Amino acid sequence: MGPTHQRRPGDTEMNTVFTVQLNPDEIHLGASHGLLRRFKKLDGQRGDRIQKMQSDWVNEIEGACAELAWAKLRRQYWTGVAGLKAKDGADAEIRWTRHDNGGLIIYAHDSDDAVFVLAKGVAPEYRFVGWIRGREGKQIARETNFGLLVPADELHPMSEKPTKEGVA
Repeated sequence: MGPTHQRRPGDTEMNTVFTVQLNPDEIHLGASHGLLRRFKKLDGQRGDRIQKMQSDWVNEIEGACAELAWAKLRRQYWTGVAGLKAKDGADAEIRWTRHDNGGLIIYAHDSDDAVFVLAKGVAPEYRFVGWIRGREGKQIARETNFGLLVPADELHPMSEKPTKEGVA
């Protein structure tokens, strides 16, 4: 099943969200890349983000699958195990949360100009619920015990398109 547009309670002020269903082969691909990322971290070949809490295997796998889902939605090639600072999709950084009421994590070292998109859900289904540019996110984020958090209801809806100047 391909991408769909849906409204769901609790998703960014009931705005349109984009839902992507991954098939078993896509889940396998995303999970494999997530495991490779973790192996490289354990072997010292890939640095982890500066964060207050260590991410776990599930974060690596689900985060990679969410990136793949974004690429599928955008009909773009997904590079998978690219470097830590590589774009997750050609146009955005994907931040995944396992929590239905979760927000978008942003770090002080993140690019001010990058677009960050919040993905919710677990394989096989991911919902893209909102986005924010790095500069704006850092200004409104709250300090938490795991980093800077932008609540989902403060993100721009997926129906608005980011531009270099702000929102179209």
